[in-house]
Amino acid sequence: MEQSTLVPVGGVLQREVDKFLAVSRRRSEHDLYLGRRASRRYYRNWPLLISRIGQQEVRDVSAALHNASETGLAFRSTMSFPEGTVLAAKLFWHDPRAYRVPMVVRHCEPVPNGFIVGCEFALEDESLCSSACELEPAWYDRV
Repeated sequence: MEQSTLVPVGGVLQREVDKFLAVSRRRSEHDLYLGRRASRRYYRNWPLLISRIGQQEVRDVSAALHNASETGLAFRSTMSFPEGTVLAAKLFWHDPRAYRVPMVVRHCEPVPNGFIVGCEFALEDESLCSSACELEPAWYDRV
């Protein structure tokens, strides 16, 4: 399901999210109980690159997708992120042309060997969308 947005960059990022959700739905398990959630969660293990928006030097953190929905995603990480932290996720880490998608941390729960971090996509915020698109890690050389 595509969400509408008035932000041009947000529209581009929404297409990135839609493409990611289509991939996530394939060969994944999903919630059977929708009574307490607005959108279905799809569970799949998938590598992600996560970075904080607003830092001098961009440092990617490797993470693994825990679940994804139309409104956000949760990932497993060895790092914790405080609630309200603004992050950018590279959903297709292997594609050098893939966009980073802005999101806000809504919860961070300790689990064995790390944390599960739940985030909400922030595609309506033009400044966050622009900031996410401009992120480039220090180690990455453009081709």
